Amino acid sequence: MNKELRCGIGLAGAGVVGGGVADLLLNRRDLLARRAGVTLDLAWAADKDMPRAIAMGMAADRVVDDFHKLMDKPDVDVVVELMGGTGIAYDCVMAALDAGKHVVTANKALLAERGADIFRKARGKNRIIAFEAAVAGGIPLLISLREGLIVNRMQSLLGILNGTCNYILTEMTAKGMPFADCLAEAQRLGFAEADPSSDIDGKDTGHKLALLAALSFETWIDFSALHIEGIRNVSDVDIKIAKSLGYTLKLLGAIRTDPEPVMAENGGRGEVNAADRLFLSVHPSLLKDSDPLAAVAGSMNGVKTEGDAVMESMFYGRGAGRYPTASAVMSDIVAVARAVALGGSGPAWFPPEKNAYTVAPMDDYRVRYYVRCQVEDKPGVIGKITTALGNNNVSIAAVHQFEDDAIDGHASVCLFTHMAKEGDIQKALVGIATMEFMQEKPTMIRIEE
Repeated sequence: MNKELRCGIGLAGAGVVGGGVADLLLNRRDLLARRAGVTLDLAWAADKDMPRAIAMGMAADRVVDDFHKLMDKPDVDVVVELMGGTGIAYDCVMAALDAGKHVVTANKALLAERGADIFRKARGKNRIIAFEAAVAGGIPLLISLREGLIVNRMQSLLGILNGTCNYILTEMTAKGMPFADCLAEAQRLGFAEADPSSDIDGKDTGHKLALLAALSFETWIDFSALHIEGIRNVSDVDIKIAKSLGYTLKLLGAIRTDPEPVMAENGGRGEVNAADRLFLSVHPSLLKDSDPLAAVAGSMNGVKTEGDAVMESMFYGRGAGRYPTASAVMSDIVAVARAVALGGSGPAWFPPEKNAYTVAPMDDYRVRYYVRCQVEDKPGVIGKITTALGNNNVSIAAVHQFEDDAIDGHASVCLFTHMAKEGDIQKALVGIATMEFMQEKPTMIRIEE
């Protein structure tokens, strides 16, 4: 290997992932040089907590307390942003691009919410933004979508993208415990943050889904318009019933092309091509136990894709953690370093200048549905519920009734529908909720197949 081929790294952020990246850069330097064909030098590190950065193994005179001080360093070719958030991290990335540096980041929130400005500047500066670690950190997912599946017209992507939620739902399924107890256990064991809202409310999954839509479907979305539901309201009752019927509950990020043509808004003249519409949603979903995603347990991540050439593909692994995420960051650093030092191709990707799809309204989403109604157990109840659904174009596939052991005279009526539109099922549920025999608001869970 030509020893003159070098790439200087400036690390912004010495937290959990930053420490893992520093460890790999400093202690696997020779291995990386052999495999990459480039010597990677961790030249500088920036962190307000300078002793923490020094403790990573950095020389004290190579640590600064402000990321701005990295930008005028001539021996920094690539800035690795691992500070998190969408404020200071945004300033860091934009400053790096202005200084002519390439950028590696694991910051999905930053790219999903403020990526339009960042990628626009990177394109104008002819600089790389690499972000493999931003989605399903320990899985080489983005490079597979960007390169391995590049010829495919993608038709769907379903992903378990948040390890905290998956751990909680796995525990609820295995132990029959309510959500609050499983969340407390996850926090005690370190699987959930003290403030878990971004995870359990689905926002973290939404950030990742937005990036996956851009990569896989050439569609850059307005994150604020994304349909997001979390798992706060998931009941152990529904998990128990679903389990008895051969289904597993997961929090999914779902992207689907529209299989149904719809009339154009031009007085009914012509149709909109179904392939031009895209559904995106984060929501709790029932999966058949035979679905490979149903077997993704604990804090693991899994993503299932369908393309027109390759058909179905499955990706599985750890989505977070110090070294799984650091491993993904290192893959980006190596790719960018090769581009810098060898003139090869890096992970150069920019959002499409024109979206390939329009985002369809959630009311048009079509799947099967699970509906549970907690009711007084008396004649005519099931008939009234099914009539309300039928009056709103929702056809019933199966009905199950379970007596409520805790309250005499009460029962759970569970219905599985055929394919139906979201808007229709929502209208039906509004009417059902007002019926005199209902004991609580009806529960609806989408069934993804």
